[in-house]
Amino acid sequence: MIGEHLSKSVNTLVIGGSGFVGSKIVSEATKGQGCEIAYTYATRKVDLPARAYQVKLEEGDGLERCILETNPRVVVYCAVPFIDQALHEAVSVEGVKRALSKLREVNPSARFIYVSTNAVFSGARGPCRESDLPDPESRHDHYREYALTRAEGERVAQEMWTNTIIVRTSNVDGRDINGNLNSRLSFSVERLRSGQPLPRFCNRRISPTLVDNLAAAMLEVIHPSFNYRGVLHVAGSQQVTDYEYAKLLARQIGVDENLVEEDYSDESSNISLDVTFTQSLLRSRLLNVAEQLAFTFPK
Repeated sequence: MIGEHLSKSVNTLVIGGSGFVGSKIVSEATKGQGCEIAYTYATRKVDLPARAYQVKLEEGDGLERCILETNPRVVVYCAVPFIDQALHEAVSVEGVKRALSKLREVNPSARFIYVSTNAVFSGARGPCRESDLPDPESRHDHYREYALTRAEGERVAQEMWTNTIIVRTSNVDGRDINGNLNSRLSFSVERLRSGQPLPRFCNRRISPTLVDNLAAAMLEVIHPSFNYRGVLHVAGSQQVTDYEYAKLLARQIGVDENLVEEDYSDESSNISLDVTFTQSLLRSRLLNVAEQLAFTFPK
């Protein structure tokens, strides 16, 4: 029964905790941090020493039941439907509304951390600062629907919950909790190591981010002593093009850099994130690309 669980409150509930970013946050939070943590998963429970709740954000009352049973002091919302565009609204917006409505009943003083993305910017004026307003409506690529709903999720969180932090990140790569490369990075490495050309954009600037670095910073943001509320840009410290990133990757794994070929998107864009302000609040140092790759592919 639900009532039997009401006393089992947790410090932190990670909604979307089985994903690439979410599972890394949960994993790091359980390593001697004195943090009792729970997480939700949609279809695949991961092997972590934390309480797990199956929640399909587009269905039923599983989310509300989970929040009632865990009574969290911090909620980290990092659920993202990367594949099914039909779920963007349900997960990125309606799920936030439902989570905050229930949290208001259970623990109105809780903190809510919404993990967002550089995709909320069109790329017309980067590098983007925390004070810059999202302009996803100016995007005209296949990320448009995703960007619109993520920006709307930011707006909903800020309007519904005063005690909110929006964490935007960018192009997160690295190894998951089992040591496997994420799919985007794995694809690039496999092509390069097999001697195949790897075309990459020369006219799009990004802020590559190491998942471990992001998780370390998130532990600071989750900590009770972290007093800032508002928008943070938690991403890598170096702004590069996709082409430059791939060149550095080839160099790190010891393959011919000439396999990386110049390519161009239809429109030039700069969706990189300026992390100067956020870095001033963190003890964790946000890493440059060479440091990230050295961590992922040690020699």
